[in-house]
Amino acid sequence: MTNPERPDRKRRHPHQESDTYRTPFQRDRDRVLYSSAFRRLSGVTQVAAVNEQQVLHNRLTHSLKVAQLGRGIVHYLESETTEDTRDLFDQAGLNATVVETAGLVHDIGHPPFGHATEAVLDERLSAIARLDGFEGNAQSFRIVTKLARRRTEHSGLNLTRATLNAMLKYPCPRQETARSKEFTRPAWTDRGHGTKWGAYQSELEDFRWAREDSTKDLRSANAVVMDWADDISYATHDIEDYFRAGLIPLHNLEIDRKRILKHGFNRLNRYSDFDKILFEQAVQSMIEKFQEKIKSPHWDTNKNRAALGSITTKHIVSCIQATELVDKEPFVTVKPAAQYDIEALKELTWFYVIDRPSLAMTQEGQKRIIGSLFDQLTDCLRKSSKSKRIPTQLRAIYQGLKEDREFMGLPGSTKEGRRAKAVADYICLLTEAQAVDLGERLSGRSRNSMFGPWFA
Repeated sequence: MTNPERPDRKRRHPHQESDTYRTPFQRDRDRVLYSSAFRRLSGVTQVAAVNEQQVLHNRLTHSLKVAQLGRGIVHYLESETTEDTRDLFDQAGLNATVVETAGLVHDIGHPPFGHATEAVLDERLSAIARLDGFEGNAQSFRIVTKLARRRTEHSGLNLTRATLNAMLKYPCPRQETARSKEFTRPAWTDRGHGTKWGAYQSELEDFRWAREDSTKDLRSANAVVMDWADDISYATHDIEDYFRAGLIPLHNLEIDRKRILKHGFNRLNRYSDFDKILFEQAVQSMIEKFQEKIKSPHWDTNKNRAALGSITTKHIVSCIQATELVDKEPFVTVKPAAQYDIEALKELTWFYVIDRPSLAMTQEGQKRIIGSLFDQLTDCLRKSSKSKRIPTQLRAIYQGLKEDREFMGLPGSTKEGRRAKAVADYICLLTEAQAVDLGERLSGRSRNSMFGPWFA
């Protein structure tokens, strides 16, 4: 049995554990799996809407794959250790269950409709003086430390320090980056640093506790592994989704090779040290692999399904084996060639799906839905926070903010700030279907029954 008194196994709110057969890290994983915030991810989009007829990945299935891949990477690194490198593995603090749990929660704060909604919430919150704006990764940290509940005596899931630190892909709070809208990595292939911020001012105490004894702005080794697993999973399963949907012509990518490269260069030119030659080589190698195996545009042929499965497996295995232990913090690195290979795969989704006019039009509609819902719920709170028109959970979140000592000590904790923060928190606990239904009810367009609504 592991020692629960080790610093990385401690919890912010100590309590007596009810069993002895699970480690603290295993309890973390179980708490996430049994939380309603995690279950909600089945109703949140990855790229395309979850109500499409095609069987596409959503945030839940994506998170499960990130968790599985992260665990596999740690097992690989451990299997590669020798007597000389075992101390390095231990010094890094790598733990398969910690990485698995971080993978499960890394997207738990993403709102309905994903990045389209993030833009709306950031615009609404940033318009209010002294509020942080909105960031999906910071919202994930907020949910596991404040909004999710498993006990009455404290908020959050009360996860261990190691797990909280592992989920911080961007280990920098908003207040320390107020002068800069975007970070720059020391090098494009540097996995130790993120490019955004990952915690609101309202969770600074939890953030500092989770990051105790950590090097400023530097990811933990477990966070590096989780982030790499996230990239691998996103790059591979999206291609499967959109080839199946007929959007990515894997059998004939050569026809668009020049346009794919140009699009990729434009998307990635913000990184001054991004090597265009290495990227071009990765794209060419990718095209050759797909066209060698995929002979038609039809997903539902046995040959194409088997071929794509084989290619995906090879990609995943090579990316796992590209992970290495090094004797410098954060102790884990990824070979640059593998990172360019993954970026080439991700470019297919950007070129053929994300930047399609049809998706852009859909996202504009989604932004209008969320913007209207935000404004209507805020107006309801403004008129009366005790009104029966307000969903029960929203009233509870608003009341919780008034009782949150840390939030109430911030300059943005005005009545206007509390209302906006409560509404944003509430929206981030909805599925896409719930957001649409609630918006229709508030605008009088709903055809659903007034009896037994889900939000009562």
